[in-house]
Amino acid sequence: MHNKEPKRWDVFICHVSEDENYIIQLKEAFVREKIDVFFAKDELSWGCELHRVINDGLRDSKYGLVVLSKHFVNKCSKWTSSELSSLHSKSRLSPQDCILPIWKKDISEARWCV
Repeated sequence: MHNKEPKRWDVFICHVSEDENYIIQLKEAFVREKIDVFFAKDELSWGCELHRVINDGLRDSKYGLVVLSKHFVNKCSKWTSSELSSLHSKSRLSPQDCILPIWKKDISEARWCV
């Protein structure tokens, strides 16, 4: 039996679906620079286990790029909270910083939920 090596990415993009157009442009810019990007929509297939795919992407990426935006902050989604928690745990075990925040321009309009 042939064991396939897990795919490795340079960057996992943590975002909310409302920012998808921005995220796609960001992903395409990375790809042009030969940076391997985990983008959930590219990795999901019909019938796959969403949670497992996301966890694999988090585990097998060097960095977690967190796109902070008005939508990200206002939504307080269980998915992004889970991804942030996983990235935080990973960063505590890593000798290098692995969380890279990006502040999208609309962040100043956000209502922070705590």
